[in-house]
Amino acid sequence: MLEIDPQTLSLVERHRRSACESAADILKRVLPLVPIAAAPSPPLAAILPPPPSGTRRRGQWAVEICGERIPAANLKSAWRTLLQALDARYPDFLERLAEETGRARRFVARSAASLYDASPHLAGRHAEPLSAGWNFDSNVSTVQVARRARVSARICGLRYGADVRILENLREI
Repeated sequence: MLEIDPQTLSLVERHRRSACESAADILKRVLPLVPIAAAPSPPLAAILPPPPSGTRRRGQWAVEICGERIPAANLKSAWRTLLQALDARYPDFLERLAEETGRARRFVARSAASLYDASPHLAGRHAEPLSAGWNFDSNVSTVQVARRARVSARICGLRYGADVRILENLREI
């Protein structure tokens, strides 16, 4: 691992074009070096699990992260896709998101019942598995998903509307 002093790191950060750009990407762009052929990272759509069978399609939904568009069948699928994509890119994302809550619910939790502290009976109908022991609240409106997507982007150091977007019929929610 390369150690970089604070002054050099500050110099690198001044050349950042977006929150999705890594320090290595910035250095490769700024330094006049011979490019090194690196294996391209797989698209997010290729590493995300497929949607559950029997998913009902409602409109044309998609999730965009750093310019990469991932189609989704409906609002719930778009919310799930966003959570899985951010989890794939940011390893501690779900842990940090689990600390956030709406008015009466958590966004994600390790157990289904933990999502609904005030109304645990909702867990049986609305908690859905996400990945590796995580559950998410699927009983959400478009407005709630939009708010939660903004919180999710902020946690990852991204900007909603620029780096992260959920689209319904090609319009941002």
